[in-house]
Amino acid sequence: MRKTTTLKVLLIVLSVGGTCDAATPSSDADLNGDQVVDWRDFQILASYWLHDFSPPVHVKWMGHASVKIWIEELIVYVDPIESLQDAVPDATLVLITHSHGDHLSTAAINRVSGPNTVLLGPPDVIAGQGRGQTLAPGGSVEIEGVKVTGVAAYNTASAFHPRANNWLGYIIEMGGVRIYCAGDTDAIPEMRTLVDIDVAFLPAGGTFTMNAQQAAEATGFFGPSLAIPYHWNSNLGTIVAARQFASLAVSDAKVMEIGETLLSSDWLGHSDLVGHWPLDQSRGVLAYDYAGGMTGMIEGDPLWQPQGGQIGGALELDGAGNYLQTGKVLVPSDGPFTVSVWVRGGAPGQVILSSARGPSWLLLDPETGALRTDLGSAGRGGSPLVSDTTVSDGAWRQVALVWDGSTRFLYVDGVEAGRRSASQMDRVTGAQRFGAGPRLDSAQFWQGSMDDLRMYDRALSAEELAALGVD
Repeated sequence: MRKTTTLKVLLIVLSVGGTCDAATPSSDADLNGDQVVDWRDFQILASYWLHDFSPPVHVKWMGHASVKIWIEELIVYVDPIESLQDAVPDATLVLITHSHGDHLSTAAINRVSGPNTVLLGPPDVIAGQGRGQTLAPGGSVEIEGVKVTGVAAYNTASAFHPRANNWLGYIIEMGGVRIYCAGDTDAIPEMRTLVDIDVAFLPAGGTFTMNAQQAAEATGFFGPSLAIPYHWNSNLGTIVAARQFASLAVSDAKVMEIGETLLSSDWLGHSDLVGHWPLDQSRGVLAYDYAGGMTGMIEGDPLWQPQGGQIGGALELDGAGNYLQTGKVLVPSDGPFTVSVWVRGGAPGQVILSSARGPSWLLLDPETGALRTDLGSAGRGGSPLVSDTTVSDGAWRQVALVWDGSTRFLYVDGVEAGRRSASQMDRVTGAQRFGAGPRLDSAQFWQGSMDDLRMYDRALSAEELAALGVD
């Protein structure tokens, strides 16, 4: 992999008195958010010293329902039939959605398969091929660093693709990218559980699948960064339908040409997940951001719990000065946003999230212990939004703050716990802190655990929030 030494220059700049922000190196704010360049800033930069940067992920639409996805030598084909005249046996994985003839071809599978290629598919496909591994809807497998998850694919208004067949769509994860190839399906409830999809291939032809309007509505179920119509350019759909889909889709959409290839750099800028700290580490003073690159600094001596979280690992804070501080990831006044955190423990008055110079975004009300936000109220004649739900019961609870541009919402476990209108948000600045108040008051430090911290620059729905609890 190609390596970069850009951070050597940044360290030299800091060493002679310069300042740098982790998200935008040209800004005049420092990494640690306290306006002082010190050892913490060097530690954050040093964590990236000679950091390996992954090569881009490539996605190629070969026509109809055939897709090729690859990153260097890892190559995945989904329903390889189209545009295989010059194919070579280079597949790491071949994924077959179902046994219909426009998706399954033994000759095509053989053409792209080498001696070590793994074939995945539903039971009837694998039985018919006499080799490979079966995958069920909801099941996952990881092979050669590629994670594949089966998603149900079926018709709700006809029997052409029955649910009982357990036919599939797939989520393919490689190189930090999640790509969804839906297979032959209608707009089904399972799509509402999908999260963090970078690219979605959705059938839009209208023959035995969703039509353009239905597929466009489905993009609103899970909000992919980029949606691409497929299952057309044959007698099962036309470019007119594909273009209609692109014009109606809730998300960004693109009509690809046969043989066109996209690189991950073409769509990663569309992602609305701007910060994601899984907290799955086992040690260290840094918490890695898997979305925006805003590595957080651990203050104090909390306990890492690699297997003790709601989703993977977690960070246990002792209420005596432990907290996680990131750079300025979100500016609430810039537009709609969502913050979601899994927490366990806590006591009245303790803070889940705050800004170093601003109000507490999420906290437990000092009097009732219920979930509360002060964001959007200070200085505007408003008041805090206090929910009617307490979360300090010792169980893992997902708490979220959502602003859609006109209303603040509090959610607990994907269920609305309170709302109050707010035509604008406070313009808060400075670092953002998980587990501590804006002034680091001793009574506000969180005593309990935190897991899977997320920030989005759009308002998520209750269904999308609930889906974040799926491991």
